[in-house]
Amino acid sequence: MNSTLAGAVAMYLAQIRAELSDLPPGELEDVLDDVSGHLTEVATEFEAEPTVEALEERLGTPRQYADELRTAAGYPPRAGQSSDQAGWPALRWGLIAATVGPFLVVIGGISPVFILLGLITLFGAAFLGVRALRGNDPRIVLETAQGQRLAASIRNLVDQIPPNLRHELVSIGQPVWWVARGVVGGGGFFALFGAGAVAVVGALAGAAVSVWIGRRTQQDRRWLWYVVPLNVVATVIVPAWLAFSFVGGSAYGLSGSYNDYRGSSGTNYAHASGLTMNGNRIENIYPFDEQGRQVKVRLYDQDGKPLNVEIRDCVGYWGTDPSGTRPSESNQFPQAMILPDSEGNTSADNCKDSDKALFIPPAAPVSGPPTATTTPTPSAGTSAKPTTTPSAGAPNSPRPSVTLTISPTR
Repeated sequence: MNSTLAGAVAMYLAQIRAELSDLPPGELEDVLDDVSGHLTEVATEFEAEPTVEALEERLGTPRQYADELRTAAGYPPRAGQSSDQAGWPALRWGLIAATVGPFLVVIGGISPVFILLGLITLFGAAFLGVRALRGNDPRIVLETAQGQRLAASIRNLVDQIPPNLRHELVSIGQPVWWVARGVVGGGGFFALFGAGAVAVVGALAGAAVSVWIGRRTQQDRRWLWYVVPLNVVATVIVPAWLAFSFVGGSAYGLSGSYNDYRGSSGTNYAHASGLTMNGNRIENIYPFDEQGRQVKVRLYDQDGKPLNVEIRDCVGYWGTDPSGTRPSESNQFPQAMILPDSEGNTSADNCKDSDKALFIPPAAPVSGPPTATTTPTPSAGTSAKPTTTPSAGAPNSPRPSVTLTISPTR
């Protein structure tokens, strides 16, 4: 057999070999040598490399071609499994890959474990489906009773589409779909590890791989066991991504508002509970009055709801409350925080905490310049006596306000 054949021609020849595999080995190789020469001649009649569909349109399916060879050479019909016995296992694994796998991937928002299980199920079932073909033409699944019903249902849906629109969907819509699923798949994957240029490069790479897979599937129908389940996933994710992009305002990881989901440093995700500021978690608040003295307060929002944070003192952190009735959150500030030892370590046996701030707050801003006022107050028998009072609005200011009380002397 000619080993230099490649692409759709090699695939077509491999399927003929599978159809004639019951022949004696020596006779099989002689037949395949003649077939490969014929296929080479037919391939040269095409302007470009032929696809499997083009070869089947010209020569019939590999099974039909093999049956004609049997009839011409006087070989008996192929003995073995019926179409249902050979095609149903492959179809069954394909249905599992196209339903269970995508379902687990789509609900992966509940837990990343579902995404992993979904991918394992999808690719595992697809691999078993291809193995179940045992070298037969992938279209053998359409010869089963289940495959015929499934094909009839799909044809009924396709027939509802006007012929002109059907042509546009194949000639224009198919390449657009290949690019869209690649952009979302590649960009979304790389967005998990970084933003900006990383996601853009991932989207471009995903588009290129997706187009290559689409072209490959046209030549080798066994790829459908992998592509169809991935298309099911993309059919759900791509519209959701587009809706979120244009209706919600931005796509996660693929737009300039990536920091809406991350901290201001670009590395911390915003927390779903507790207090946050610019995406960073607030674990404690240290209130000070105008004189710079630390005070205790309880904080509430505009609706009167307490602004609670998790209690992180020794009892709250190590869970050593014997009664078990101590609340886990509080809106009283400042809260006691664990103090590390000289080596920066903490332990439940020798834990110390404190609610004292470990910093000195800056001076409160002065609302206005201090003023000096002179108030003459006549008082018999007294002399002028200056008194010094702090200026309002400037606590602890080094520039005091001076009030003079003046009276005439005799």
